[in-house]
Amino acid sequence: MQIFDTKIVRDESGRLTYIELPFDAKNVFNKPKGTIFVTGTINDIPYRSKLLSRGNGKQIMSFDKSLQKAIGFCGETMPVHITMLPEDVDMQNNTDVKPIVDTCNIDVLTAIRTRHSIRKYTSEPIADGMLNTILHAGLYAPTAKNKRPYHFIVIKNRDTLSELSCNNPNASMLVHAACGIVICGDRNIEGMKEFLYADCAAAAQNILLCIHSLGLGGVWCGVAANSEWYKLIIEKLNLPLKVQPIAVIALGNPDENKVSNGKWESEKIHYDIW
Repeated sequence: MQIFDTKIVRDESGRLTYIELPFDAKNVFNKPKGTIFVTGTINDIPYRSKLLSRGNGKQIMSFDKSLQKAIGFCGETMPVHITMLPEDVDMQNNTDVKPIVDTCNIDVLTAIRTRHSIRKYTSEPIADGMLNTILHAGLYAPTAKNKRPYHFIVIKNRDTLSELSCNNPNASMLVHAACGIVICGDRNIEGMKEFLYADCAAAAQNILLCIHSLGLGGVWCGVAANSEWYKLIIEKLNLPLKVQPIAVIALGNPDENKVSNGKWESEKIHYDIW
């Protein structure tokens, strides 16, 4: 992690507000090629952004209007204290070792046909191997142009689960869930909201199918943009600017059984035209 003091400035055209990095990020972060996405804090305000090259080993980070507003930038040169690291670094142990994942004996078509939304759970916890497998499945979801804008926040804290449950009647099952997975979309990576939602929805479906295939139960809780629950999630989980919660998955060991019924509806199938 790089920690430094610098100044936010606005160029003469008034269209670009930025900081210039006091180091060569490509060398320091060992990323000689491609765009560098960074995360950290600016005067203790969380951010997520990307770096732009100015040539001769110099990089800048620009500030959009929402980030300017969050840090209180008013157009005049402003001193700031910044922490920065590339977003793909594990801040806890600085390692990218892939976890061991479990296997299951259910084929994908059976999983699709037999999966149900499960809202009742036992008190039994979920093994780490199973949880890693579920997260692994989410990371294999397809995305537009392979931008992969999703992030997953695993919530095991009982107080947080309880608060999220109490503030949304449609998510009341979270209070009894072994954990919750919040699927977030990063608008710094995918700026088109239609693609962002589609990418995160694909990850949610992968996660739900994997949950079922492991013999667990889960349910998708939708997050309406700019709702009070949406704002609560952002606040409780300290989400950076431009990272928004798209869905919350409650999961645990199932305490209910549901029977699968046929869902083939020929009237919903169309060929060539409506």
